[in-house]
Amino acid sequence: MAKKFKTKKKHSKKFLKYLLIIFVIYLSFNISYKLIYKNYLSKLTNEQVISHIINNTKNNKTSNKLLNTYQNPDYIIKNNFKLIPSSSKTQEVQKEIVPKKDLDIYIYSTHETESYSDEYLEVYNIKPTVLTMNYILKDYLLDYGLNTYIEEESVTKTLREHNWSYRYSYDASRLLIEDTIKDNPSLKLIIDLHRDSSSKKATTVTKDNISYAKVLFIVGLEHSKYEQNLSLATKLNNLVEEEFPGLSRGISKKSGEGVNGIYNQDLSSKCVLIELGGQYNEIEELNNTLKILAKVILKYIEGA
Repeated sequence: MAKKFKTKKKHSKKFLKYLLIIFVIYLSFNISYKLIYKNYLSKLTNEQVISHIINNTKNNKTSNKLLNTYQNPDYIIKNNFKLIPSSSKTQEVQKEIVPKKDLDIYIYSTHETESYSDEYLEVYNIKPTVLTMNYILKDYLLDYGLNTYIEEESVTKTLREHNWSYRYSYDASRLLIEDTIKDNPSLKLIIDLHRDSSSKKATTVTKDNISYAKVLFIVGLEHSKYEQNLSLATKLNNLVEEEFPGLSRGISKKSGEGVNGIYNQDLSSKCVLIELGGQYNEIEELNNTLKILAKVILKYIEGA
């Protein structure tokens, strides 16, 4: 009987030993994976971060539950998406930081809180906004060698500081962009990026089984030099249609009661307001369109 008990005890110790070995291997793997993965993510540009999320989490039907902690889009975006450049970032990111002088392109968003309803990302409490799109577009433009700057001052903060309601957003953004426009007379394009509130059907086009968010150009007619802005919007619209017929919803001319009618376009003939998709477009569709939009902008600048 004692011998039988001793054998059971021996087997129990052996089992615990194997269990401990398995735990140590599991722990070592997780720590190593986290360090390697974290290092990999830190070197990605914003566009690469979005592509990584799309390819490895959103469109990956065989995601490894063991690694979900680190592949969680919320974790990836919060720790790696560069909304504000920082000197602490890696060299790959530092080269993207551009001075507020001698700019080719200036991007801002008057309605910076406009967001997109991406059902997949909302599970992770992520709401892509037009600001997110600004920085993805910037990545593509920098790849083309275009010196691009994004307005980092907050329109929302400016509204609060002046005790203004949301309808004064264009007055607030005007305060933020005037000096940059004056200090950069060689600016080739000034983009106010928005998103529309139309239906998904109206703001989406599919080609070769790939979906894209449509673009819409807005021109205010209530200032004396609007023809210059209209000419710019027409050139860009034509280039978009040449590159991808059906991607543009055209040009919407605004005047009269209930609209702004100027959109700060009186500040420069290089001002253009672009509606990128609508509230129901997903980040993948927006990203697909931004690749094309960046190429169109390059063509415009090369031909300007």
